[in-house]
Amino acid sequence: MAGHAMHRPHEPVVRMLVPRLYGGVPTLFGAPLAETSEDLRGADVAFLGIPWRAPTPDSRTGSMTANYEGTALTPSQFRVNAIRYGGYLPELDLDVFEHLRLVDCGDVDVSRDMRRMLETVEQTIAALLQAGCIPITLGGNAGPSTYPVIKAIATEAGGPVAVLNLDAHADNERGDWEEDDPREPRWASSWVWRILGLPGVDPARFYHVGLRGPLNDRETFTRFQERGVPREHIFTYRELKRARRVGFDEWAEELAHQIADGAAKVWIALDPDVLDLSSNPDFGDDPLGPSAAEVIELVYQTARAAGRGKFAGLAMMAVPHTAQTLHHICVYVLLYALAGMISGAAR
Repeated sequence: MAGHAMHRPHEPVVRMLVPRLYGGVPTLFGAPLAETSEDLRGADVAFLGIPWRAPTPDSRTGSMTANYEGTALTPSQFRVNAIRYGGYLPELDLDVFEHLRLVDCGDVDVSRDMRRMLETVEQTIAALLQAGCIPITLGGNAGPSTYPVIKAIATEAGGPVAVLNLDAHADNERGDWEEDDPREPRWASSWVWRILGLPGVDPARFYHVGLRGPLNDRETFTRFQERGVPREHIFTYRELKRARRVGFDEWAEELAHQIADGAAKVWIALDPDVLDLSSNPDFGDDPLGPSAAEVIELVYQTARAAGRGKFAGLAMMAVPHTAQTLHHICVYVLLYALAGMISGAAR
């Protein structure tokens, strides 16, 4: 239009008014960017992206390919999708960020050298814990986004660490990561087996919710029991149906207290394929799962039972960068985990 002056990117009117991670990517919720140990001072919660992409296995063709392809882009795209949200939850009459100071630590450097990759993540998480921050992490695929995270947590915990794992699949094939072909690391199918062998991670305090479907194999329960996980801690679709009959919210609250009881720390891991297809229309291929509301409620109750003293963080993994609906669900999971922790500390 004649007479219309175009604004240029360097002019203040078009500059982003929140901190940026890189280029046009904002920090999570517009939180302060923490690039040094000094930046962590006074922070309660630290967000960390772990954009490691696993090789796509032959068994995960079709829609599940998105679980691998492009996950290196997920942390940045998640930040973009989350920028529209604040911390106030009217249904709880609680503003998360009035109680907690969040910082965004950016993304860890990714390496094809698995030992270096794991050490980088472990050292980064250890630094966050030593600064008094609760780590919230987003992958990237399981393995580097889970194993070194809970390894650092267990080292600092001072007692047994309990795990709530939300996943449609067991991911407990036998074998240590050092045995993997470096070009085809098997983390996607074995990360649970591997964390259950870490010092401080108590298999008797491991709880798996959402297991179902023919992508699991006949030895699923055998391998869990070999690692010391009680069968009654594995909740399949059948147990989920029973929980709904007795009242899901009451069941979730009872399970949350069982998880937290006697643990030094409680860590929550979320693979979004745990969600039923009706809650996850742009990703996944397993029906008969929990709804988004049920997952969010269980995360909330577990963090609430743990409280500020025991809640060790939340790890979200294998989130496709293109799954927009799923990103919004994960925002709710994150905020409800923090809201639960705050509510637990207030009791």
